[in-house]
Amino acid sequence: MKDLELANLTTGVPGIDYNLSVREALRAFEEYALYDFLVVIKDGKPIGIVNKLNLIKAQHKSSLTVGDLARPIMKLRASTVSREELIYLLDFFNNSRLPMFLVNRKGAYLGVLFYHVVLYHVSLFKETSIPLFQKLRSMLGQAYYFYCFYVGGVEELPSTLRKSLQRLIQEGVKARLPGDVSLSQEEEEVYALSSLRLKEDEIKGLYEEFHKEYTLLFAEEKPAYLYGYCFSLEGLKSFDEFFRLGSELKKRMENVQDASFFIFHGEKPSVVMCEYERREYINQIKLKISQDFESIVEGLKRTDRDLWEVALYDYYKKYPYFELFYIIGESGLQISNNIVNPKLTYPVKIGKKGADRSEKEYFKRANLENVFISHIYISQATDDFCITVSKKFNYGNKSYVLAGDINYKEIHRLVKYYADAGKTNRQFSV
Repeated sequence: MKDLELANLTTGVPGIDYNLSVREALRAFEEYALYDFLVVIKDGKPIGIVNKLNLIKAQHKSSLTVGDLARPIMKLRASTVSREELIYLLDFFNNSRLPMFLVNRKGAYLGVLFYHVVLYHVSLFKETSIPLFQKLRSMLGQAYYFYCFYVGGVEELPSTLRKSLQRLIQEGVKARLPGDVSLSQEEEEVYALSSLRLKEDEIKGLYEEFHKEYTLLFAEEKPAYLYGYCFSLEGLKSFDEFFRLGSELKKRMENVQDASFFIFHGEKPSVVMCEYERREYINQIKLKISQDFESIVEGLKRTDRDLWEVALYDYYKKYPYFELFYIIGESGLQISNNIVNPKLTYPVKIGKKGADRSEKEYFKRANLENVFISHIYISQATDDFCITVSKKFNYGNKSYVLAGDINYKEIHRLVKYYADAGKTNRQFSV
């Protein structure tokens, strides 16, 4: 393979002047509507990148310039690279896969280098390392599934041990999944391409086997966690769509801690969770949540119906781990707005009255169980992992269902508190 000029791999994202006002920059975005961000230039040199959303949020601050809102990213000097150097270039991208500026010797802006572009060119030539990507190009749009697995929490382990973990995953995937399975040394990820979509319990078995093997092999090390995702190639038309979807799924798992996760992407995405220890605390947590939820429902039954939403806001003071509440009528239609915990620091979509919840599991099961606690899933309100708790109750001559969402991070906070309390015999409280 001939050497490559890095300049030939860059994208010419337009630049805007450092001193432009916010409103002037927004007009520039109207002209360059195809781009997610623009490059902020000062004296011919790239300072950072700015996106339209940040500009919109800053419109009311007339004193700000584009330079004040620029987000710095890494700079790389233009050069010619060999096959091996192109592979090593992937290491320059950080975990969030932020793009990099390419500049000349004087620091002048030449273009933007994207991770997925570099990975695409690596896949063209690195056949011995990632042969799966050779076949992948011809399977986009077809009825195949792409799998990716990687390990988190092992940054402190020596590279030789990390490679052992990768081989462990690779062997486990090969044993369960017919098709091509490939190990990428550069990415420290295991890829698989198959016409078969594994069942959730099959993924759970793979994860449990990994936990068992890891515990036996690395008993003295802190736990390592296995992450992964699967999506169909049938609706994908290009590598850009492929890499974009993979990045989105990995981003969902950036804040997941103390558990191994796997996401099945689709119209109704599903999640598989697997934990090492503290399983004995899960039942205690469920009991705690059930008791708290029953107390909330009993309180509603004693409250005037017109004051239910106000009352639910008050319950956040005593039960702050709930994310939001809403009330469903006996036909399955939501009769209240989403009552969102006012102390949340992240955005929550507003669910309105009239939404049809009749086919939701938490509505159906609330009629059959005292307090129903769902499996973990991806919330439409927050686009994050959560569980839903629900309970049916009667008021007057009608029945209702109270539903409450709990962000998964709060579940782990409760588990951690129980674990710590168990060690020190402290009484648990929220």
